[in-house]
Amino acid sequence: MNSYDVMIIGGGPGGYVAAIRAAQLGLKTAVVEKSKLGGMCLNWGCVPSRRFMECARVYDRVLSSAAFGVAGVDPKAIRFDWKRAASEKDRIVTKLVKGVEFLMKKNKVDVITGEGKLVGGTRVTVGDETYETRHTIIATGSRPDLAPLKFVPESQLVEIDALYTRDHLPERIVVAGGDTVACEMASMLRLIGKTVTVVTAEPKLMGWLDAALTQFIADKFKRQGIRVLTESAIIGGDASGIIVGDETVACDLVVNCERRAAVLPEMSDVPLDLESGFVVVNEFMQTSVPSVYAIGDVTGKIFAHVASAQGVCAVNHIAGLNEAVDDLHMPVTIYMDPEIGAVGRTEEQLQREGIAYVRGDFPLNVNSKAIVEGNAEGFVKVLADQKYGEILGVHVVASRATDLISEAAMCMKTEGTLDDLTRVVHAHPTVSETVLEAGFKASGKPLHL
Repeated sequence: MNSYDVMIIGGGPGGYVAAIRAAQLGLKTAVVEKSKLGGMCLNWGCVPSRRFMECARVYDRVLSSAAFGVAGVDPKAIRFDWKRAASEKDRIVTKLVKGVEFLMKKNKVDVITGEGKLVGGTRVTVGDETYETRHTIIATGSRPDLAPLKFVPESQLVEIDALYTRDHLPERIVVAGGDTVACEMASMLRLIGKTVTVVTAEPKLMGWLDAALTQFIADKFKRQGIRVLTESAIIGGDASGIIVGDETVACDLVVNCERRAAVLPEMSDVPLDLESGFVVVNEFMQTSVPSVYAIGDVTGKIFAHVASAQGVCAVNHIAGLNEAVDDLHMPVTIYMDPEIGAVGRTEEQLQREGIAYVRGDFPLNVNSKAIVEGNAEGFVKVLADQKYGEILGVHVVASRATDLISEAAMCMKTEGTLDDLTRVVHAHPTVSETVLEAGFKASGKPLHL
């Protein structure tokens, strides 16, 4: 019987990163993957959705290219070719999957194709084969919950991965859900000219964000013509549309972007503690069964970079290196148009915790780089401790907010203060200057406001 130090069930951004780290630490490692390495994120989620959003941005730029001195473009003749965009997405995904396969070979990680079943805390079966393992890491991801959409006609309902393989899209689309994926999907579909309605049971879109970000999303969708039905549920439908409360919403397609539910492997004699369907873990990703760890979406943390960080943390713990994942300084990235990035506490959290703070806001519409690029929509908000100036939270809306937020995360990870931030020279002209300027504003000494 083959045996391993670590077996990882699931080859997504949590699983394959954990495997690389385990191999680097000298542990005999195997990854069990039933489909494709890279998991949902690389094959059907993060990467494809970012590519489609980038395509949508280019399409939108072409329509408004006259403002950049481009003559001869007839907006009426321009159309978005979904099939071609999907084909290019496939090319990119294939390249990246091959890259992950190369990394597995480079690091001498065994890749076992099939569906893994966990037996007790020390065995994994794949088909007819059984493997012994000292430690198992569950990294099997999640899927959008279907339960809220039980009344949607099957002919109208589509999952995200199936949407990305279609040759074309209809004109009227309902996005079901109100969290990160739903907002990203609605933003992208509207950019390519679709009529979009968002239906969510939540009282507001992404209400867990800082209120300034939540309000921006609501206002942006209203300006774009995206209709949002909050505290609502789909209770029926037919070929012409869906029924929401007392209203029939005309639509040709419903995209399932509901809150995600954990996908757990088949298990026997593995008494894992669960909470709301997700695996309960300690600060080192260890479950209630000491030899079994869980990372990524199955723990309720629905961001790929969180899964990777958790994977490293779990493997380090297996190897005797105890360093917990720093959830407080974990960046949030939302790929709308413009993007949203956040790290640390929200203003509402500071108020609830009774922490005295100062706040600095800086709008992008006075930043020279943002203006010349035609991407001047958004702001940077810096929250800092009133007494010592330690930065407690940064919230960004900008065309590349998901890149800008890393500067804030680094500063906060090293317990940086407003003084530290404002002493760093930021190149000019750059959009990153907005973070500097927000720091000056929070210090009470704004330079360009």
